[in-house]
Amino acid sequence: MKNRIKISVILPVYNEERYLRKCLNSLCAQTLKEIEIICVDDGSTDHSLDILKEYGKQDDRITILTQKNLYAGAARNYGMSHANGTYLLFLDSDDFFREDMLEKLYLKAERNRLDITICRYELYHDIGRKRMTVHNRKKEEYYPRGREVFSGKDMLHAGIFQGTGGWAWDKLFRGEFIKQCGYQFPEFRSSEDGFFVYMLAARADKIGFVPETLVSHRVFNPGSLSNTMEQNWENGFKMLRLIREELRKLGIYAVYEQSFISFAVEFQIYYLKSMYERKAFCHCYRYIKEVMEPEFKLADFPGQYLCSKKDAEQYRQVLNMDGEDFLFIMLREKQDRLITDREKGWVFPYDLIPKGSRLILYGAGAVGQEYYAQLMRTGYCRSVKLVDRNYREYKGREMQAENPQILKNRDFDYVLIAIRNREIQKSVKGWIQSLGVEAFRIQCMGRDNP
Repeated sequence: MKNRIKISVILPVYNEERYLRKCLNSLCAQTLKEIEIICVDDGSTDHSLDILKEYGKQDDRITILTQKNLYAGAARNYGMSHANGTYLLFLDSDDFFREDMLEKLYLKAERNRLDITICRYELYHDIGRKRMTVHNRKKEEYYPRGREVFSGKDMLHAGIFQGTGGWAWDKLFRGEFIKQCGYQFPEFRSSEDGFFVYMLAARADKIGFVPETLVSHRVFNPGSLSNTMEQNWENGFKMLRLIREELRKLGIYAVYEQSFISFAVEFQIYYLKSMYERKAFCHCYRYIKEVMEPEFKLADFPGQYLCSKKDAEQYRQVLNMDGEDFLFIMLREKQDRLITDREKGWVFPYDLIPKGSRLILYGAGAVGQEYYAQLMRTGYCRSVKLVDRNYREYKGREMQAENPQILKNRDFDYVLIAIRNREIQKSVKGWIQSLGVEAFRIQCMGRDNP
């Protein structure tokens, strides 16, 4: 059997009972059958391991490994040590995948004997239950035009840090290539992907790309370690240091200097903004000013930054301002965005719906989904249901929506019509009133009710 394995899928699992079945279903249903699925339970305390055992009985391609809670990096390394496939794929256990993902990646890799094969992805908003379009083409601009196979050095500005992304779940790696490079995942609690992925990209002679969306990557999952980075705030800085040291050790730092420095600026701003605890934010802020900048001298780089002008400007603000002043600027920017959104009608109208109400949102389009996500985050209403006459279509796309006929049950306090078109608002309001719902219970988004 080992000789027939084309891809080893390595799946770290930690307390993912809510999402694990969907992930495993999408893997077991892959059109490429010659695969092994190596699941590494990282000391789960929920029913994840029971779910793995259940699936293991149904599909003999599933191997289950267990370890104490050592985090995703260690789990991937453990899984990699048991891998027998020609290619390796490191996935997240809360994601799900198109059924031909592995076949598409494998055929592309085999045709050109690629070291790394990359695909497009989309984001799946876990709170709003909606798919979010990702502008993959910003990364793809770094790929050399007209070339099916290229190396990291061939990319525009040798931009591996801008063109690949520091995560593993959208990339297929040739097993022998990983062995030749000798890399493993750093065993951090978070930010563990970056070193492994970027260093392999820096050394790859053959990189290829499949221009199809094959991965649905879940975001705003409260249990994800990427949402708890403040618990080990120094890991991101460790990743930057490891990458720079390895590039220098290999004598290729000069090749990737512009790309790396631009990434370091962008990453540190992103990392700082990801710290939602005051103590972790203050630690990061001081560390950037007092340790990272004196060591890396990013502000003194004479060349052009490849990151956004805003990131470069905010990096300089961090260096020249107190933390409280920088936070004030961030809060003002957030307030400006909220005002803009309020004018568009996209911020939930808290003044129309009393706190603790049982609410029905009518309209599962962009506004309704955004309102629903805000209410799920804040817990403002006692219960929220989202209804739409096209509910079957939305449910087929993994989005929250129910049949509007549930309004007949009268199990609610208020209905908010989350539709921008005023004529449609009036029509929907009339239909709801025809069910005997009092007018005062029916509210509409926008400044005035029709």
